[in-house]
Amino acid sequence: MRTPAGTAKAGQAMPGDVAAFIAHPSDAQVCERAVLAIWKSLDAHDLVNGDVRERLADLLAPLTSLPLGGRPERLIKALRMPDPIGASQLYWLTRRLLTLVPELQALEHGGIPPGSDPSLPH
Repeated sequence: MRTPAGTAKAGQAMPGDVAAFIAHPSDAQVCERAVLAIWKSLDAHDLVNGDVRERLADLLAPLTSLPLGGRPERLIKALRMPDPIGASQLYWLTRRLLTLVPELQALEHGGIPPGSDPSLPH
């Protein structure tokens, strides 16, 4: 049986390597995490809670570097609206989050988001 020191000597990944990998997730991992967070927030009807919206906004922040035409920025701004959030704002936010999901899934799988032209802002 190898000890941790023996594993390191054998040239296998060390915990620091794993931490570096986790600290820099791929675009696909960021998309997957965002989709899961969106679904969880919608399923739990938690978007009325400002703390939940703030955490979701923080999770969506890395998406601003993806070719999504500024939608993540608009969603983040909407998620950070002060409480109480109105019914019409909540409806808009929910619809926009739902429409972002298939685009994130397409990006996760290496495709162009459905119905989008990457050269045009949305």
